[in-house]
Amino acid sequence: MLPAAETIAPAETGPRLTDAQFFAMLDLDRSDLAAVKDAVAKSDWPAAKHAFAEHLRNRKTPSWTFDPKNVGRDPKRNVKGAENAIKHQLRSIGIDWQFGEKIDWAFNPTTQPDSKWPVNHEWTWQLSRHPMWMDLGRAFYATGNEKYAVEFVAQLKSWVRDCPVPVKKADNKAFSRWRTIEAGIRAGSIWPEVYHLFLAAKSFDDETLILMVKSYAEHGLYLMQFFTKGNWLAMESNGLYHVGALFPEFKDAKVWRETALDRICREMDIQIYPDGAQVELAPGYHGVTVRNFLGPVDLIPLTGFEVPKDYLSKMEKTFDYLLFSMQPTRLTPTLNDSGAGDVKRWMETGARLFTNRQDFLWVATDGKKGKPPVQTSYRFPYAGQFFMRSGWDRNAVWLCMEGGPFGFGHQHEDKLGVTLTAFGKSLLVEGGVYTYDASDWRRYVLSSRAHNVVMVDGLDQNRRKEPRETFVVKTPLPCVWESNATFDHFAACYDEGWGPKAERIAEHTRHVLFVKPDFFVVVDELAPKDDKVHTYEAMFHLDASDVKVDGLQVTTQDKGPGLTVLAFGADGVTIVKGQKEPVVQGWLPDSSSGYGGVRPIPTAIYRKQAQGKITMLYVLYPSAAVSVPCPVKNVQYSDSTVKISFVDGSEKEFNLSNIRVP
Repeated sequence: MLPAAETIAPAETGPRLTDAQFFAMLDLDRSDLAAVKDAVAKSDWPAAKHAFAEHLRNRKTPSWTFDPKNVGRDPKRNVKGAENAIKHQLRSIGIDWQFGEKIDWAFNPTTQPDSKWPVNHEWTWQLSRHPMWMDLGRAFYATGNEKYAVEFVAQLKSWVRDCPVPVKKADNKAFSRWRTIEAGIRAGSIWPEVYHLFLAAKSFDDETLILMVKSYAEHGLYLMQFFTKGNWLAMESNGLYHVGALFPEFKDAKVWRETALDRICREMDIQIYPDGAQVELAPGYHGVTVRNFLGPVDLIPLTGFEVPKDYLSKMEKTFDYLLFSMQPTRLTPTLNDSGAGDVKRWMETGARLFTNRQDFLWVATDGKKGKPPVQTSYRFPYAGQFFMRSGWDRNAVWLCMEGGPFGFGHQHEDKLGVTLTAFGKSLLVEGGVYTYDASDWRRYVLSSRAHNVVMVDGLDQNRRKEPRETFVVKTPLPCVWESNATFDHFAACYDEGWGPKAERIAEHTRHVLFVKPDFFVVVDELAPKDDKVHTYEAMFHLDASDVKVDGLQVTTQDKGPGLTVLAFGADGVTIVKGQKEPVVQGWLPDSSSGYGGVRPIPTAIYRKQAQGKITMLYVLYPSAAVSVPCPVKNVQYSDSTVKISFVDGSEKEFNLSNIRVP
């Protein structure tokens, strides 16, 4: 437990632990701490700090991924980030702020009355993840210039003094510097690296080194007492484990490690579906969780502390998810609050951990070693995510459709949404992730309007109003999946609410047929719950600068790979690009243009107004070049049969079994 409230000075400054309390936490019966024990017995705190600091500087284990004494090996390193840190020009979530002589760790430029940015509490939170200390540490270690250590020491003292650890409850509110997620990230990611980068610095003297370790102890006590759920718990537990593994001198170190492992093992069963997907159904946060679950594994060669025997075997399926959901471009799909992450690097880790997995090795080495996966198209029934692909080469044709639960967190209103990549380019895209602020852009990417779904009477899907216990499922939701050498077929249904009141206006069933290896047919069936006339809008967000419209056919016009969308059964099509009023539409988040960056993209919106049940069909035809015409002339759908007529007079017919979603 943290020190009792009555022992804390009224000034509310850190560290909370007194010297006596800190040294009482150490196992002074260890033979390598004899000098520390002697000094503590005399209450000679300067001597105790010196003895413990010398022990930490010279101990052989735990070790780190580099030798802290090998300073100054790269004097020409780019140190711009470190120079900015010295000037107190600090960046958080992509927004720079110039502090004066004193850094106010509770400040947030986005909440100021004259702020040019929408309110975003992540600025304050993530500032206390201390990325600027990593810049300072790398600059010092590379160049040996002590000025970077001097600045780090000043900032460390400032932060510990001004940001005392909460003692009665976790502080996960706005302006907090001690959200449990930040405490976990600091302890398990940023601080271990920073600590070792500065370990040989003269400015990182006895007093400062012990101050940092004292704060580390407060992190351990805090994370032991306060923890949450979801990917946060993965980060909290990884941080707690790191404190116990990197500082085994603490009496509670073993308890911290064991508690962290117990939490992680329990969370593996809670957070990871049987198919390998993490329950938030956002590939980026799947990666966050896996990375933190792997934290104790990464420390094995450095600390000698092992993990349970079945620890890694439980994790193998999480790498399967990354592999089989991967776009041909070797990036993760941008589902829910996810950007496009590098799967190749994940497979490098997977191949190292699971040496029998030749498919992991094949992706990790770009095909130079190993073997490609035997299976191409793949389903994750619990996640409700289905991936169709023509092959495993980088130019393969690939489509993803979502038909599963809402997800534990970071969700978008996008059930039945599709995205498409082919010939090395994302062609049909969705909103993806936008910074977590209070802007219209953030609301846009969360809404159905930013996804390739159908809106009814101008209303978004609204699963967020459903009971939270429905967000994660114990059994897969009903769907249809067929896959053979000729075609793939997936069908799922949206029968939940629409609009702010979550009214059950209509039921939407979507089928996707992959005519291997070339193109897709999408069938939308919409059945209203009444006999009124309704308006249906099917949206297709095209990653292009411009499109050509010919009747109900829309074709991208950029050089290189392109996509044709050809509709049947719609009343008409409208192209919306870069619209802000009356609603945001036709945009894609673009981090390359800075904080909150977006760029306009053409969005084809097919409309149908009708009474009673309606059907709309679309061909999605990707091509290696826009000059390649779509060969499809017509598509008909009736009684579980899709009939495709081609321009050359040929026809194909597909009889789909179990066409109805149960």
